Amino acid sequence: MKRRSFVAMLAAPGAAGPGWAERLGVMCQLGSTEAGARKVIEAAAQAGFRRVQVNFAWDGVDEGFLKGLPGWLSAAGLKCEALGAYVNCLAPGVNLMRTREQDFMRAMEVAPAAGARILVAWTGSHLPDLMKADARNPGRTSEDAIVRFIERHLKGLERARLKLALETYITLACPDAVSLRRLLDRLPELVGAVLDPPNLTPVARYGERDEVMKEMVRTLGERVAVAHLKDFRLRADGQSYDLPGPLGGVMNYPLYLKLVRGLKGDVPVVAEHIGPAEFAETRRRLMAM
Repeated sequence: MKRRSFVAMLAAPGAAGPGWAERLGVMCQLGSTEAGARKVIEAAAQAGFRRVQVNFAWDGVDEGFLKGLPGWLSAAGLKCEALGAYVNCLAPGVNLMRTREQDFMRAMEVAPAAGARILVAWTGSHLPDLMKADARNPGRTSEDAIVRFIERHLKGLERARLKLALETYITLACPDAVSLRRLLDRLPELVGAVLDPPNLTPVARYGERDEVMKEMVRTLGERVAVAHLKDFRLRADGQSYDLPGPLGGVMNYPLYLKLVRGLKGDVPVVAEHIGPAEFAETRRRLMAM
């Protein structure tokens, strides 16, 4: 299949998208054992979710875990929309969240078997600490490194018919919507963005967070591949954020959900930063909005 045809297939919205009840999904953090993973998966199903993003410790699981995952999801009646493969695209030799480059390559094989159409990865950092800023992270040099990494893996993504969704944070490379869009404009359309207002709101503009949210949706536009639902509040130090689950902070959720519902195509919507015990109540509250 030619790249242009493949990209068009990925980008084309369905004739009629699913309803909110079906579309609303949850992040399942599976850990590294079958027993723990199956408990989380079952909790998501019991809470009423039908779609999930799955993430786990890639450097801590064996082949049995990877081969078993599709069956565990199927048995619970869950559709895996996106698979976390959180490699550090900027510096793949720096293990940012238990995912190495070889794990990212394994993810391209695992995702189709699990039914996932999207891989999610970090833009990246020079440091192994997600929450710690580094002056080298922003800027063209880091963007060049990310482009080189992704270009190495474009053929693999195409073969697996996958999109790649890049997630960032205020401490990482491309820490806001403008810089993330600049990066995406250098890459084919099968590479998109994770829409996540807490991750993309500069601390200096925290007081303008509603306007920043609207700007990021306009800026990222058709390149949004996944929408994450969590919340945030400024810490007492005035330099960083607490990141609770949805409706646990100060974010304007009626505005955000309106913007998310207005995205073109069947963009996965994933509630995160909640544990299994919170799945049902979080879903109930979001469904009521």
